[in-house]
Amino acid sequence: MGDWKTVTVPVLSSDSKNIFQYTSEKKISTQTMNSQLLRLPLPSSKSTHSFFSAFCTEENIEQSISYLNRELTTLGFPSIYAESKGKELNLISIINCMNELLVLQHKNLRAQEEVEMQHLKLGSDMDHLQNCYAKLKEQLELSKREIVGLQERDRQLQSKNRNLHQLLKNEKDEVQKLQNIISSRATQYNHDMKRKEREYNKLKERLHQLVMNKKDKKIAMEVLNYVGRADGKRGAWRTDKTEARNEEEMYKVLLSDYEQRQKQLLVENAELKKVLQQMKKEIISLLPPQKQKPKERSEDGPVLSDLEEDIGELNKENMWELSCETVREQLTNSIRKQWRMLKNHVEKLDNQVSRVHSGALNDKDVISREDHELETEKLELEIQQCKEMIKTQQQLLQQQLMSPCDDDTTLLLQDCYLLEERERLQEEWRLFREQKKNFERERRSFTEAAIRLGLERKAFEEDRGAWLKQQFLSMSTDYKHSENVTTPSAFFGSSDQDNRLLNSTSQQRKPHCTLRGPVSAEPCQTSQYISHNSSNAASKKPAGDSKSNQWQESDKEEIE
Repeated sequence: MGDWKTVTVPVLSSDSKNIFQYTSEKKISTQTMNSQLLRLPLPSSKSTHSFFSAFCTEENIEQSISYLNRELTTLGFPSIYAESKGKELNLISIINCMNELLVLQHKNLRAQEEVEMQHLKLGSDMDHLQNCYAKLKEQLELSKREIVGLQERDRQLQSKNRNLHQLLKNEKDEVQKLQNIISSRATQYNHDMKRKEREYNKLKERLHQLVMNKKDKKIAMEVLNYVGRADGKRGAWRTDKTEARNEEEMYKVLLSDYEQRQKQLLVENAELKKVLQQMKKEIISLLPPQKQKPKERSEDGPVLSDLEEDIGELNKENMWELSCETVREQLTNSIRKQWRMLKNHVEKLDNQVSRVHSGALNDKDVISREDHELETEKLELEIQQCKEMIKTQQQLLQQQLMSPCDDDTTLLLQDCYLLEERERLQEEWRLFREQKKNFERERRSFTEAAIRLGLERKAFEEDRGAWLKQQFLSMSTDYKHSENVTTPSAFFGSSDQDNRLLNSTSQQRKPHCTLRGPVSAEPCQTSQYISHNSSNAASKKPAGDSKSNQWQESDKEEIE
């Protein structure tokens, strides 16, 4: 019985002590009490005796048993005393209480483990959620930065779009202004042409009347404010002989004037023909690729164009020896054709320059530079290989020199190897110098070509701007000048004798002060008109020369 007390009573006393500690507080719930009971440390095997003796001793066994009984009854367990025997302990009830306490302990331990596992799961879930939150926060910041960048880009594009709209509007206004100017100049040109045609018809009718009525009417003149002779003598009497002699002198003067004028016109025509021939040659030289396209197109075209081209090629050399009337139409057609080809060529060059400025260069435009880069790379590789070969040869020579051998053999080997190596090195150095010179020459040529290309591009831009400006400003004046050049030539070719007569009469009557009668005044006006036309034709000559000089300069720049 004493052994039973020592085994069972301490267990009960320890449990009752723990229960007493947690039941003394009134506000603690049973669940918290169980969790706190589970958290209590279990006594070790070495300190079991001291732990049990701290609660129950031999002196207070009865008090401890009564205390445990009271505590168990308060917790709802049955009493450990037998009901019939009074203070006698009931072993079955004690064992049942211990079993219930152990079951509760196991349940609490399992609950604690589950709670700990749940706590670990919740902690891992919390860490995962925190990582997800950090990643989402970074993504949000990145998306915000992207949105800001896209908004800035959208703003720039909108501003660029507005600028482009403004430029388009300005260009449309400019085009409208130019169209208005062109239409106004066209109407003015039409009015001028009609007026010139009317004046030309009137002058032609007047000349016809003068030629037809020359024999019937006798031209008379009266000298006003006559100035006497310097020697004080009076003039001779007017007789038939003096009048005949004066008339012969007048005719001689007229013939000499006509001959001089004819010589001048022949010289002018020859110079103009030379200018036209030079212009045609320069236009043909400017357009070597453009000339094949019309021939290819003419094979499928009508037969008349082929015949015209064949006739033009056959009569190319004999054309310049003919008169102006026979070759005028052929010349004008050929010059117009060459001018159209030149215009297309200039437009093509303009498109190429615009593509170069926008950055969309074709492969043909950069072939030379790529070839140059490939050549430089090849030369660098060859130089590197030569250097490596020289290094290996030097190493081999050093190894051979360092290797032990006889004096005679070393001398022979050194002489042989040195001669061979010297010859080979000289050959390699010669090749290396040639390659270096070629490389330097190519580099200089490339830099010069790049500089020349920049200068040509700049000059071409300036010429193109000037040409476009001149084309817009003098679109109507060029055609007017060409018509003015052709009409005087036709006028002189149609009535050559009449023009000679009028020029001689005008030169005969220049020293006189006034003319008498309406008949003598009208030939003077016609002669003035003819001289004005001739001066216009002469004034057009330096303009043509200046244009030819400009084309020659542009050709020289392109050739360079």
